[in-house]
Amino acid sequence: MSTLLSGNHMPEIRAMDEMFERFFGRNPVAFPTSSALPIDVYDRDGKLMIRASVPGVDPENLEVQVENNVLTLRGEVKSDWEDKEDVKVYRREVSYGSFARSIRLPDNLDLSKIDAEFHNGFVTISIPRMEEARPKSIQVRVRPSEGKPNLPQGSKGDSNQNESPNSNQAG
Repeated sequence: MSTLLSGNHMPEIRAMDEMFERFFGRNPVAFPTSSALPIDVYDRDGKLMIRASVPGVDPENLEVQVENNVLTLRGEVKSDWEDKEDVKVYRREVSYGSFARSIRLPDNLDLSKIDAEFHNGFVTISIPRMEEARPKSIQVRVRPSEGKPNLPQGSKGDSNQNESPNSNQAG
């Protein structure tokens, strides 16, 4: 009997899984593909939080960058046995190699205070939200009049109300 699959076909199999997920609407988080880095995005304590699962990544090999309001995570999962000649692989489900994931950030973030923390295979990025400009209410004190009211020319109470604006011209 001939072998149907030889070598590493996991990327092709995962691409097929991704196609079926898009077509049938399965939850992509439950079946992450090799090109997707699973993330959670949520608000907590006035901060936007992004938590990414990066198992097998050394924190020194993880890059977090923001450019034009787009957050990008890059890294590499390295195998310490894959290139060895004396290794015989029976099953390979763990993906190795480089990865990247980018997400657009909202505009109301203070990017100068971004912070990232690595713990137990997760990187958590926190970005404080800027305080939104609140409508400012100004109380204006109304003072009593000091004599004649300030009325526009030609209004009631104006002593020159019977004269036309052009009456001062010689004619």
